[in-house]
Amino acid sequence: MSESATERSALPRRRVDRKSQIARIAADLFCERGYYTVGLGEIATEAGITGPAIYRHFRNKQAILAHATAELSSAVEDVVSRAARTGGSSWSRLDAVVGEVVGLVVERRRSVRLYQWERRYLGPEDHERFTAAIASLVDVVAELLAEVRPRLPPAEHRTLASAALSGMASLGTHRTPVTARAATDGLRAIGLGVLVTGLPPRLTTQPAHPAPEPVVGEFGARRERLLAAALRPFRERGFHGVTMEDIGVTAGISGSSVYRHFPSKADLLAAVYYRAADRLAATTNAAIENAEEPGEALRELVRAYVGFAFQHSDLAAVYLSEYENLPDDDRHTLRKVQREHVEQWVRLLTAVREHTRGAHARLVVHAALNIVHDLSMSRRRLTDPVQVEDLVFAALAS
Repeated sequence: MSESATERSALPRRRVDRKSQIARIAADLFCERGYYTVGLGEIATEAGITGPAIYRHFRNKQAILAHATAELSSAVEDVVSRAARTGGSSWSRLDAVVGEVVGLVVERRRSVRLYQWERRYLGPEDHERFTAAIASLVDVVAELLAEVRPRLPPAEHRTLASAALSGMASLGTHRTPVTARAATDGLRAIGLGVLVTGLPPRLTTQPAHPAPEPVVGEFGARRERLLAAALRPFRERGFHGVTMEDIGVTAGISGSSVYRHFPSKADLLAAVYYRAADRLAATTNAAIENAEEPGEALRELVRAYVGFAFQHSDLAAVYLSEYENLPDDDRHTLRKVQREHVEQWVRLLTAVREHTRGAHARLVVHAALNIVHDLSMSRRRLTDPVQVEDLVFAALAS
């Protein structure tokens, strides 16, 4: 079958360019709506081609994801390679890397969030390359920072580098309207602001890895056992990678008994979301209710949020990653709850820092939140809640 005129005009003539465009479009959709939620037909429509035509370039959807992440890996590897070749002072080289990272994030805003969640669906080789590219970028920033700030303990170089990169990558985690220029200036200030901040000594008692949510004992209510049992599988394999039977086995509940408590897996996920929203609201509201002025309220809000993320990392991770798999009514309700939480941060920040307003206030708040998310949910924790609180304030002050 020959391509239509619409198809020929929608995509570049060179086959390699067509693959890249399709992969970029798919990556945008995966990050916005979730890998499993997006169908090949939607990708084809967005690319301006017919459904069957997409198979001329990719054998299946996972191949598209692999290509998209490979291209993002290549872009990150290019940043690392150029950093190794760039001359000048250590500070100018560090500043140049920050600028390149910001440029990449702004250019690929809709798909940069691949680094957080969608790589769960990659094959082992593709996952390894993607993870290695991100790790190399952290290493480069940490090494340059060590040259700029040699008196810092070595562990802090990597902590600051990871936090700065999370702050810059945060543009892909929200939809706040912001111009490319404002985003570039704001993210650069956030990245550099985090890199130059000081950190208190790390607590030696902090676990090196996130602990799973407490297991509900065999005499606990079955509903509670199912909610607790769902968290780690949802986090590690994604909503579509887990069955109700898997969750039932983990909870010690077999067969159809699972469906007596939740009619479907989506209803179980919704219950997890409402549990997370309720616990977070209770934690943050209790923390700020006795504050006497905005600065104190903001400090207590930061402390409570960081503590919640570290203590309930599985719950927080699912709350952040599986939104698109909720039933429609629950998704709309919980989106309002999430937005109100962000606005609570924005209101306090603008009360404390009157010059930080509008889109920039939301930009720095999302950067601060993403720093908390990435550092508290990392498979290997680089830092502790007290240090993360300082990193949050460094981002908010940018």
